[in-house]
Amino acid sequence: MPGPERERDGPGAAVTLWGMSEPDSIDRHIAHWSRELSDLDPQLEGIVTRMQMLVRLLKRKKDIWLAEGGLKPWEFDVLHHLVAAGPPYRVSPTLLAEQLDTHPATLTNRLDRIEEAGYIRREHDPSDRRRLLVALTSAGRAVWQERMDEGDRTERALLGTLTSEERELLDDLLRRLVQGAEAEGPPLMPDWSSGG
Repeated sequence: MPGPERERDGPGAAVTLWGMSEPDSIDRHIAHWSRELSDLDPQLEGIVTRMQMLVRLLKRKKDIWLAEGGLKPWEFDVLHHLVAAGPPYRVSPTLLAEQLDTHPATLTNRLDRIEEAGYIRREHDPSDRRRLLVALTSAGRAVWQERMDEGDRTERALLGTLTSEERELLDDLLRRLVQGAEAEGPPLMPDWSSGG
């Protein structure tokens, strides 16, 4: 494998670890803004913009595969947090509101709609009958699994353009970026094992 090259040969040309690749829309974006911003670092701009645009693309695709399953993003988030809680897939509305960063009154209204769909039920806490818990139903688990499977297909299609070695390298490089970001602040992902 040739060593990493950092040179660009004219506007829109990109050199990668594996040789010359075809220019993409981000290369055209960089070429355009290089005329306006003389100190623009094309490599830095390319990396950050590609990450941003890929995340935006995945978000749009997620909205589509959620809608195909009849779910809104916030409905999926509720089901996702209940599954993450682990067996018996029950949490208090207060904890759920905190995890979802949602006002309790807003969450109550949303839970009503999800319960009507049969994906959750509210039940008394066996250890304290005065307390209500939000519990995942088998229908809720099934629709969550269906949508997760569809998301997995979407992600595999996107990453299918890379070889397994390239995916491993990309995974490692992104891990190092996350480690650097987390060294300066809180974890980017919750710790689900702690009720995160």
